[in-house]
Amino acid sequence: MGRSTRILVVFLVLASFGLAYVLTPPRGPRSLRDFDPDRLALLETRMWQAYYAKERGRLFGLLVTLLHEQYHYSWATAAVEGFHLARAAATFAELKGNYDVVLPDLEASYAKVRAWTGSTFDARAVARAELAWWEARRIPGRNSPEQVGQLIAEEYALLYETSPSAMAAAGFLRAQAGALRDAHAEKPDWPAIARLLRESYRELRLALASANV
Repeated sequence: MGRSTRILVVFLVLASFGLAYVLTPPRGPRSLRDFDPDRLALLETRMWQAYYAKERGRLFGLLVTLLHEQYHYSWATAAVEGFHLARAAATFAELKGNYDVVLPDLEASYAKVRAWTGSTFDARAVARAELAWWEARRIPGRNSPEQVGQLIAEEYALLYETSPSAMAAAGFLRAQAGALRDAHAEKPDWPAIARLLRESYRELRLALASANV
C-alpha cells in the first residue's frame, strides 16, 4: 500500500468516526421531563448573558449544548434546532413589532421536540405561548413577575400537558429572574438571577414529578 493510499484510508476512518460522533444521539431517555435543573439553570443563565450581550455565536453554541444534553439530540440535530432557536431569539431582539415573524422557527423547534420525545402537545400553541411571554416582558403594565409568570406557566402547561396551576411556582420564579435582569440592565446581578433560575427549574422538576405526567 502506497503512502498516499494509507493517508486516504486513515482520513476515511477518522471521518467515519467523526461522522458517527456527530450523528449518533447520546444514551439516555428522550424525555421532556428528565432533566438536571441546576445544569439547565446554568446554561440558561449563560444564554441570557450571551443574548443581552448580542453574542450570537456564543448563544448558538450554548443552545446546541443545552439541546444535546436536555433532549439527547445528536450534535447534528442539536445544531439544526439550535439554529432555529438562536435565529428566533436574535430576530426578536431587533424587533419593535410584528413579532410573529419568529413563530416559524419556534414552531419548527417544538415540532422536532414533539416528534423526538413522542409527545402529543400542539407545537404551534406552545410556540405562540412562548412568544406571548417574550412580548409581555417588553410591555409596561403587562410585565410584572406575576403577569409574565402566569404566561410562562401557561406555556409549560401546554408543553408538559398539565395544568397552569401546577406550573405556577416555576413560572413565577423564572419571571422573577427576568424582572431582576431588566431592573438592573446595565449591571445585572447574575448570581441572583442564576439562583432564581435554579429554584425555578427545581420547582418545575418537583411539580412534574408530583403531577406524574
